[in-house]
Amino acid sequence: MMIQRCGIEEISNCGGTISERVPSNSRKEDNYDALIAGALNQLSINERENVYNEMHGVDDLIEESPEMVQRSIVELHAELERVKGTHRVGLAYNMAEAMSGDYVHDHVLRMKFLRSERFDVKKSAERLVRFFNAKMQLFGQEKLCKDITLQDLDKDDIEFLKSGHMQILPTRDSAGRVVVMVLLLQGLKEIRARVFFYLMMMVIEDEETQKRGLTSIGYSVGRFDIKTFDLRSLKVPILLYDSLPTKTCVIHLCFNDPGFRYFINFFVQLFSDDARARHKFHCGTHIECLYLLMAFGFPVGFVPLTAEGEIKTKVHWDFLKMRQRQESMVGVPRIVVPTLTDVLFGRGKPFQEHPGNVVLHGMIDEKLDHYKSVSVKQKSACIMEMVDALRRTGARFLRQDDFGCWVPADAKMAREKVSHAFRTRIKKEKNDKRRFQK
Repeated sequence: MMIQRCGIEEISNCGGTISERVPSNSRKEDNYDALIAGALNQLSINERENVYNEMHGVDDLIEESPEMVQRSIVELHAELERVKGTHRVGLAYNMAEAMSGDYVHDHVLRMKFLRSERFDVKKSAERLVRFFNAKMQLFGQEKLCKDITLQDLDKDDIEFLKSGHMQILPTRDSAGRVVVMVLLLQGLKEIRARVFFYLMMMVIEDEETQKRGLTSIGYSVGRFDIKTFDLRSLKVPILLYDSLPTKTCVIHLCFNDPGFRYFINFFVQLFSDDARARHKFHCGTHIECLYLLMAFGFPVGFVPLTAEGEIKTKVHWDFLKMRQRQESMVGVPRIVVPTLTDVLFGRGKPFQEHPGNVVLHGMIDEKLDHYKSVSVKQKSACIMEMVDALRRTGARFLRQDDFGCWVPADAKMAREKVSHAFRTRIKKEKNDKRRFQK
């Protein structure tokens, strides 16, 4: 009996590793590649090209002119007015609109949905209607018109969140996308739908993430006992995929148990053609999977796993504390994950190697001779010019407050950051010269 024809309850009654659970005759045939090929064939040539470019991080961002944005907002409103009365799951949307028109018509909220569908108005309207339906099912009518926070999660949700089985990495991939990791490892009993909803809505608060999208990774390199896991909960990310205003560019599935490939065959069929075409399969050891992910620009140095396969939680817990602090502050920009162009305050290798800091140090090297040869007043002008030049590229100077929250540094602190970089570079040059003379 092929695994993809089994019911969820039937599969979950089998224990042990996935290879032990999958019948040997079902392993002779693998239709995963056929599913991906079939999904690609259902897409147009332009859609296939767009999927390929987004998966490899070489897609072009849509230029959002004020005229185009305004036109899209007007067309989205008209489309929603057209479908809200007849849509099969439109009740929640209509209830939310009656409760708070300001929330439902909010410009920022609607831009998230337009960006998630590359400004396809009909698809954006469809996703927005499904969003309110999913939100009501998960959190109830009373929370339809409010942003979900940590306080809206129950005890079981918080326990799952703290376990670290689902984490937002503290840095982006080489394409500037936020990375979401789901660790399908020993001890995981289910995927909590409300936590998945909460984390996904959190990462797209950032406009850069709305535009560039995110990378999703399911990681199961290690023992994963199916008998203790509720397989029905795997439907959660699949169902929410077409409801949340997130643009998932690629879905990597990493595993070391060959049976996992056949197990996924069952669930991948539940995705839409576009989502199914974005899957990449990686089978191998921990090191082999990391090398495969590196080819897609994945920041392997930040994988929250020890060499023994244990989940690291310290950075994740610090992240949750930061988030709790952010949600308590009013009127302060919430920066979840800095962008690649941002210049970060801090010491140590992770800060020095952050792309925005690397750009700053490149500018320092370029202007060092000029900086050393001019007066103090001209030095100040040089520093201000560099700060302005970086900010024109979209870079922000970010520092961490006492709670670990990323907050924008003021102009004075930004200038001091550049000045300190010059002093450090000059000191290093002198030390290198002394060592050479010896």
